[in-house]
Amino acid sequence: MLKSYFKITYRTLIKNKFYSAINILGLSLGMAASILIIIFIVDELSYDKFHPHGELTYRVNMQGKMNGNEFNMALSPSPMAQALKDEVPEVADAIRLGAFRTMPIRYENKTFTEPMMLVAESNFFDFFGFEMLQGDPNTALSGTDKIVLTETVAKKYFGDEEAIGKVIFRGPDKKATEVSGVVEDPPHNSHLDFNMILSGESWAYMKDLQWSSNNLYTYYRIHPQSNPENVKVALDSFIQKYFGPEIEQYLGISLESFLAQGNQFGYISQPLLNIHLNSDLGEEIKPGGNIQYLYVFGAIAIFIIVIACINFMNLATARSANRAKEVGVRKSVGAGKGRLIGQFLLESMVYSFVSGFFALVLIILALRPFNALSGKDLGLEIFANPMILLGYLGFIILIGMMAGSYPAFYLTSFSPVAVLKGKIRNGVKRSGFRNGLVVFQFIVSISLIISSMVVYKQLNYMQEKDLGFQKENVLKLLHTRSLGNNAEAFKQELLGNTGFLSASFANALPPNIDWSSVFKTSDTNQDFLCNLNFVDHDHLETMKYELVMGRFFSRDYPSDTGAILLNESAFKQMGWTTLDGNQRLAGFWNVNDEPIQREVIGVLRDFNFESLKSSVRPLIMTLGPNPNQEMAIRIGSGDLETKLSFLEKTWKMHADGAAFEYSFVDQNFEALFQSEQKMGNIILIFTVLAISIACLGLLGLAAYTTEQRSKEISIRKTLGASTAHLVTILSKDFTLLVVLAFVFAGPLAYYFMTNYWLVNFAYRVEIDLFLILMAGVISITISWLTVSYQSFKTAANNPVDYLKNE
Repeated sequence: MLKSYFKITYRTLIKNKFYSAINILGLSLGMAASILIIIFIVDELSYDKFHPHGELTYRVNMQGKMNGNEFNMALSPSPMAQALKDEVPEVADAIRLGAFRTMPIRYENKTFTEPMMLVAESNFFDFFGFEMLQGDPNTALSGTDKIVLTETVAKKYFGDEEAIGKVIFRGPDKKATEVSGVVEDPPHNSHLDFNMILSGESWAYMKDLQWSSNNLYTYYRIHPQSNPENVKVALDSFIQKYFGPEIEQYLGISLESFLAQGNQFGYISQPLLNIHLNSDLGEEIKPGGNIQYLYVFGAIAIFIIVIACINFMNLATARSANRAKEVGVRKSVGAGKGRLIGQFLLESMVYSFVSGFFALVLIILALRPFNALSGKDLGLEIFANPMILLGYLGFIILIGMMAGSYPAFYLTSFSPVAVLKGKIRNGVKRSGFRNGLVVFQFIVSISLIISSMVVYKQLNYMQEKDLGFQKENVLKLLHTRSLGNNAEAFKQELLGNTGFLSASFANALPPNIDWSSVFKTSDTNQDFLCNLNFVDHDHLETMKYELVMGRFFSRDYPSDTGAILLNESAFKQMGWTTLDGNQRLAGFWNVNDEPIQREVIGVLRDFNFESLKSSVRPLIMTLGPNPNQEMAIRIGSGDLETKLSFLEKTWKMHADGAAFEYSFVDQNFEALFQSEQKMGNIILIFTVLAISIACLGLLGLAAYTTEQRSKEISIRKTLGASTAHLVTILSKDFTLLVVLAFVFAGPLAYYFMTNYWLVNFAYRVEIDLFLILMAGVISITISWLTVSYQSFKTAANNPVDYLKNE
């Protein structure tokens, strides 16, 4: 019996090559796209699962609000870890980490800049699941000035030589540091990223006892079967017990008064396994993913495979008249409905397995471009896992069942008497259900087109938005403290070259001005949280900020060392409207532990110094040390390579061999929304696939419809109808279906993009009617071209070819 089923399936496939090719191509594309998305989602969900006891591990985050300004960070105070171990019975262990985003390193006569150096306590390798390759994991991070390198960094520095015992020099002050171990490179699915790990005792912040200073990452692990809620209760009690007295000491008010002002402050536990996809906090060690994007991509995968299955159903039911006699004859000779259903399901399974093979080929071909598109490093080794192969086999069977179920039950429902009497002429006349499926396909496709256009409009808006300063042609030079006493000579030599217009030292440049502190005006007890930026006298000229009141720092005023400027948001937050020379702010300026008052001498127009996902927050500028951590250099017109060559040469002359590292401010802003760019690229590609698969189905339906109406078309043409008129007649019904889909898709896409994506941006575009109409025109045009191609072929044929047999 199975043998005959396979024979019938083979003959049907060969006899109807065109429709078989459409079905196989549509299912192959749908399967390949869905599997790629599933691989992406599985990889995103795998983050940090390699750590032992990962499900028992949590991180302490800080969150709060002052004067309406929220601050949510992945940081916590230095004493937190010890307090958890000493005072919370549920906590089995805790650890503190610090992070340097970049670190200058020297070994012998070679210099490097490592992009991420962790600082960790000695229990790091017991707490996390990183594999030690050389050295003792229990002692490698014990003591001062000890460092563990990743395998890649160790080979870069020492080649095949033994790494342990070697001495490297870190930081601008070239601190001698002994290599005490080599660790395996952190896997890509780790939220902790590092090139080296410095022993915790080497960093002063690890010895800080202040609860109001949040500079470290605190992780803790609870005992099995412990109640994590008890830890949350303990964290709340730490606010009253430890944070409250420091508030009173430094701000002069009680914790109750601080909270009565409308301020908020607290510590939140976050499961380790949730960090990558559910954390949008400041100061993350590594940029995370977004769980919402997984929902979007998962929905796209489902829609794409459903669209492909709909094509199969539509073509099978549209051509039902061709199989009706076969069903009628077989039923009349005794074939049961169950066997007929089995035959048609087997046919769809054959299509599914053939498509599954071609889908695997497409995945192999597309994996490298997909990695480039998504920023992943996925490999084919995933298919070496027997469970994955079984899952793929199950996926193929599921698709075969989905695609073939409705046609199987529909075709086997024909009455043999009605069929043999010729009462079932052709399946295309019973088109209500098929039309509904076509409408659904294009609702999805048009919604994706609108979503892609909104994403790209938003990305383009963020790239072109006026940030409040001229971000173009500003180079950010790192590690400028390495210049030491040569800082001013370096700066003047640069300015002596006409290719460099101005230069300024600062502790941070946009979009990375993230250091904040609490301030108080001289005429109120209200506390204000503001970001703080240390700059020099040339910062206004270099960055091209706009001064709206007062003046900037000037070398003509020695007293400016005790002066500050505010941005408009800070000035308004203080309740001021005009600058009268009497405004003062008290704060901690890294001078000593006592708050010092400084005079407000100017107000800057608000400019974006963080991601465009957040609105401009209050900012204070004051004069800082020379040199500071970074340098802004405004470059003039001309050959960039020549200027960079001169800059590097001058740097090497003054920086005592320190590594030369730079970036551009405008590119740093663009890097902030890389995840959105990746999302936009992925949505665009799969939008093209979705509408392509939908159009394949339209092509097949149009081909069959025109084939069934060929005699009608021939008669019309004989009676004088033009080819254009015939094409319009044949295309009209399908075009109306796409128009109907557009009517539903426009509002749906508008609602979801407005309420679930654009809402994440403080500065966002409007989804106007023109954009939606453009998406409709695109989809209608594509579908009309698809249908009219087949219609034109039929209408252009010689009518004699169809009428000569009548």
